[in-house]
Amino acid sequence: MIEKISKKVDEYNNDMVSLLEKLVNIDSGRDNPEGIDKVAHAVGNILNSIGFKVEYLEHPGVCTHVLARKEGTGKKNAMVIGHIDTVFSKGTAAKRPFTIKDGKAYGPGVLDMKGGVVIALSALKALSDLDWNEKNITVLFCGDEESGHPVLNTPELFTKESKGKDAVFNMETGSDDGAVVVARKGVMYPYMAVKGIDVHAGKDPQKGASAVLELAHKIVDLHNLTDYESGITYNVGVIKGGTVANAVAGEAQAKIDIRFKTCEQGEKALNDLKKVAEKTYVPGTETTISHEKVSFMPMEQTEEGMKLFKVVQEQGRKLGIEPEIKPIFVGGGSDACWTTMAGVPSVCAMGARGELNHGEREYIQVYSLNERAKLLACSIVAF
Repeated sequence: MIEKISKKVDEYNNDMVSLLEKLVNIDSGRDNPEGIDKVAHAVGNILNSIGFKVEYLEHPGVCTHVLARKEGTGKKNAMVIGHIDTVFSKGTAAKRPFTIKDGKAYGPGVLDMKGGVVIALSALKALSDLDWNEKNITVLFCGDEESGHPVLNTPELFTKESKGKDAVFNMETGSDDGAVVVARKGVMYPYMAVKGIDVHAGKDPQKGASAVLELAHKIVDLHNLTDYESGITYNVGVIKGGTVANAVAGEAQAKIDIRFKTCEQGEKALNDLKKVAEKTYVPGTETTISHEKVSFMPMEQTEEGMKLFKVVQEQGRKLGIEPEIKPIFVGGGSDACWTTMAGVPSVCAMGARGELNHGEREYIQVYSLNERAKLLACSIVAF
């Protein structure tokens, strides 16, 4: 079957690049729900053409999800997941459209993760064209991953649809060396707001209470909570405060990134955050926490997940993929956390090889479209 899959995928090389160009050149950031919907329907049309029953889960003004199912002749159930949104704002594709140079493809979302979407569609098409239909397959591509699912119940959707499945393949950003992710950190993005007393900085400074000064103390406290050995990290990435230099600041805010390896660590991190908020350095200030919802729970390494990884690794060996596929743990969150928490063996980062996602230099190795499509198709057959 490996030889048949390899020959079939080889026939798609030009089509894969053309499809990737089409998808990359459609802006699908959070500020462009129409673009997300356009990508959703482009993907859904292809799934429909290879025998999937497709649903578009539309959320006007937010995004569209693609949910597709195809019944097989056997009892095993596979699931392929990912996302069709990017971090790039409307107009980015027009400024720097899809290009290829020296074997690398560039463009907004080419790696994260429209390359992975193309790989998934190509692998599933190969199985369809070969009349292989031995397993039930579900596909779920969401449209709000990059924003951390702030509005919709997307995590519950992943949990619901993955329950009872035998294997989940997340087509997220692949690494440049071809490694596959078996564990990820959890992520939360809380806001901290400090309310002070604003007064003239020259006339009555002693009557004021600086929200900026209070926040400065708290920023130091938060960063001191970082424990690289245990894997908990805090990063205050955005701060705002005050209005003019000659006024004691009456308000200050911070956006925080907290990452953790286990659910228990996540609970501890949130409790420690609240303790920092409750401690007052500048009398007269008050601090509140909001948006403390976890965006992604940890994808913890499991025995069953490692068994699935070994299937992928073995298929890589048979395909002659070099270097040998290794299992890795990474700090970024993904929707594979929800399928793992649902008790389903899951592997992540099955997408294109590349680097520098979320930036202007984001790229994929073009050859990896072919390589990873073969790997996914063979892994679905083999598990």
